[in-house]
Amino acid sequence: MKKLLRPLRNAIVLGTLTRAVSAFAAIVPTEWRHRQEINVSTPGVIRVELPDATFDAARPDLADLRLLDPDGREIALLVDTPSTPPAHTTRPASFEARLENGNTVLLLGTGTENIGLAAITLETPHPHFLRAAKIEISSDRDSWTSVDEGVPLFRQWGAERLAITLNHRPAAWIRITVQGVTVPFTGASLHFAAAEPVSALPVGARITGRQEFAGETVLTVTLDGKHAPLTALELDTPEPLFMRRVTVAVRDVRDLVPGERIVGSGTLYRVALDGAKPRAQLELNFSHQPLSRELLVHIHNGDSPPLAVNGLRVKREPAGLRFLAPSAGSYTLLAGNPQAKAPRYDLAALVGDLQAATATIVAPGPLQDTTNYQPRASLAEPPLPDVPLTGAPLDPDGWTRRKPVQLAAAGVQELELDAATLAGARHDFADLRLVRAENQIPYLLERTKLARSLTLAPETAPDTRRPSVSTWRLKLPHAGLPLLRLALTSDTPLFQRQFRLYEKVTAGDGRSYEHTLASGEWSRTPEAGSPRTRVFELSNRLQTDTLFLETDNGDNPPVELAGVKAEHAVVRLVFKTAETDGYELLYGNDHTAAPRYDLSLVAPQLLTADRHSARLGAEEAAPAGFARGALRHLKGGYLFWGALSLVVVVLLVVVARLLPKAEASK
Repeated sequence: MKKLLRPLRNAIVLGTLTRAVSAFAAIVPTEWRHRQEINVSTPGVIRVELPDATFDAARPDLADLRLLDPDGREIALLVDTPSTPPAHTTRPASFEARLENGNTVLLLGTGTENIGLAAITLETPHPHFLRAAKIEISSDRDSWTSVDEGVPLFRQWGAERLAITLNHRPAAWIRITVQGVTVPFTGASLHFAAAEPVSALPVGARITGRQEFAGETVLTVTLDGKHAPLTALELDTPEPLFMRRVTVAVRDVRDLVPGERIVGSGTLYRVALDGAKPRAQLELNFSHQPLSRELLVHIHNGDSPPLAVNGLRVKREPAGLRFLAPSAGSYTLLAGNPQAKAPRYDLAALVGDLQAATATIVAPGPLQDTTNYQPRASLAEPPLPDVPLTGAPLDPDGWTRRKPVQLAAAGVQELELDAATLAGARHDFADLRLVRAENQIPYLLERTKLARSLTLAPETAPDTRRPSVSTWRLKLPHAGLPLLRLALTSDTPLFQRQFRLYEKVTAGDGRSYEHTLASGEWSRTPEAGSPRTRVFELSNRLQTDTLFLETDNGDNPPVELAGVKAEHAVVRLVFKTAETDGYELLYGNDHTAAPRYDLSLVAPQLLTADRHSARLGAEEAAPAGFARGALRHLKGGYLFWGALSLVVVVLLVVVARLLPKAEASK
């Protein structure tokens, strides 16, 4: 009976829709930048699967999409996106933890047995563990059904997995047996979902850059298009065993300050426990609609070597359009009109019918540019100002250091400041000036949360007056380097010491004193998992190029240092160029104010553009400052003072000739 009523229902809907279409105001197709052909062979309900190119061409909200019938008239359409399954998180009705045969057994009462349980997240204060778990469910607490075994649970080096997936199984009772040495679990959260999520679709993406930082790898991922609703990212790695915390970020600007915004985070791993089959979680779920074609994937390695990555896959929600085609023929989908207002179709009474009706799935043709594209000038939004390429002239007098800037290609550039520049510039970087042909090049200062590491060689510096104190001297490559932290590594199996990090500074009156940079306790035990590394955060900027580290051993044997690493922040300049030569970076001026460029008005466009990597050349120093033009090579040298003396002599001669001569004595 339903099959007989369906054609009648579609016919009624089609008739209603046809009458609604006649009320549309005519649109001008040339006001849309792009178009795609949709070939309909049979009248009826049509679903168009939107490809990445359509998302990239349309506005983020798809409000500019319009559909034309074979006669060029606009017809109503419905953006068809999967509804998010209703979900909620709650605490279990009961939670019990007990020991059985050296294992931890957790018994959870869900309080219901009719709703699908998506996952359980356990809670524990234990900082470092790796265990396997067995999962069982029951409806009466007497008869148990095994769901899974060898499920890895861990918290190590910033990576964490405390969630157990149940694949939407209903269960009144859940029993979790955690094997091995006791781990104190204190509670849990239950995640319910009424239905499984809709299968995702692949998105064109590729890794276009990889950079290694201190304990962190950053992958630059370029998407084939923007605006598609992303749902997951999957890494392809050959590593047999690993655990990594991974975050997905996009470049962002807040209060004119460039930075990054995290849009997804989680733990990826591949482990094998207690002879069980290897387990892997290589997919990171997140929800984000990118406004650019770039994603930044941070892989947090900690003290482990960088993770090998062969590639990755990005996924998105399936999305499409539905409409009722009154006849067969070639329909046209228009996209790319930032001036268009969202349509208001009279579809309120037809949405349910359109979504429930059986639809013919059609793929649109390739995206094409509209011939004679012409936006409405009367309603056109003023274009965004182009990125300025040059700023005001600059007199280099007062700047004491400079480096050439090497560019590979014109366009938007990303210049990372090296350690020497960080040490030579002011702490607020207000003295940085990018110049070409004595004109300033506007830039944006990008302070990242990334860090570069330097390996330091500790040298023992014993103090005969204090034989129980161990002292090490640490030499830095540059004086005044703005360090963030110092990481110490030791293989000494058992110790507990108070450490102090300081530098010896000479005051203005010539007296020397010890400037403490960090201090704190460091302890280590022979237990498995006891960290070999202690990190000391530094809050003050260094003034010298030598650090001293000391600890009092008391009556204990001295602590042996296996390694020392120092970390400094990654700071970048982002700017745009039309040429590739003649650029210089000036710094080392304690008396100048920070520059103010109009470039900040277009910061989002500049920071989200594709970038080229620029590099700094060798440093040139001029303690008295650089002079402009021809005096640049004279200032501070003998030629300069000789020329100045000659000018003074010439002026004296001229003045002497102009003075009236004294009358001869009679």
